[in-house]
Amino acid sequence: MTSEGWGLPHKMLGKLVDCFSNWLRNSQETLQQIGSLPAPPMTSMKQIVDTRKSFRDIKTQKSTPTIRPSSEEVRNYFRREEALRYLVPYKAFPYTAADGRKSMVAPLRRASGKPSSKGRDHFMLKPDRPAHVTLLCLVRDAAARLPGNIGTREDICTLLRDSQYIAEGISSRQINQVVRGGLDRLHYEDDPCVQFDRVRKLWVYLHGGKEEEDFEDDATSPRPRKRQQKMAGSMLLKEQ
Repeated sequence: MTSEGWGLPHKMLGKLVDCFSNWLRNSQETLQQIGSLPAPPMTSMKQIVDTRKSFRDIKTQKSTPTIRPSSEEVRNYFRREEALRYLVPYKAFPYTAADGRKSMVAPLRRASGKPSSKGRDHFMLKPDRPAHVTLLCLVRDAAARLPGNIGTREDICTLLRDSQYIAEGISSRQINQVVRGGLDRLHYEDDPCVQFDRVRKLWVYLHGGKEEEDFEDDATSPRPRKRQQKMAGSMLLKEQ
């Protein structure tokens, strides 16, 4: 296709072609890294969920953890996946859940305007994180890793602490507040990735079994509904 056919100056078209070529090469390299990841540490993952408490008594309590904190081996494996996920943020990504299953997360929606090369400062996030990483993204990632796609809010808090992008020294109260607000925002989206089971007092992750083609191209994270949303923890969840 000539520059005249595109209606662009030849020099500008050349720059666009170079940009696309670089993007394609980088994306392909990242996808190759995803495909070459070793098998997840299933033995360690089994230990996380083997002692999981029965959900029968959860409804009589506010929110209690039913899984153990991740071992160093499991945490390191997740962080490898997490780093790759944010190298290709506009593609759906298959995380390995805490029980070893694959669980899909939606691609991120492209922001309007010029993309930033640096994430907005937030005391709960490390300043050198990828620009696309926000607390809401990390809450979604943690929910995606729930064993069996279901668990308590405290389970999501436990999994959120595995992220390499959470700053050191963050208290359990602050983590809990962020997860509470994040889940509230996520379950009000047009195609929510989470749903609260009011009978059992558990959170269910809904996108785990989806395939990449199930998400609209560049649609991502579904747009929020135009309705009043509860904003618990909104000050901590302020995003870019």
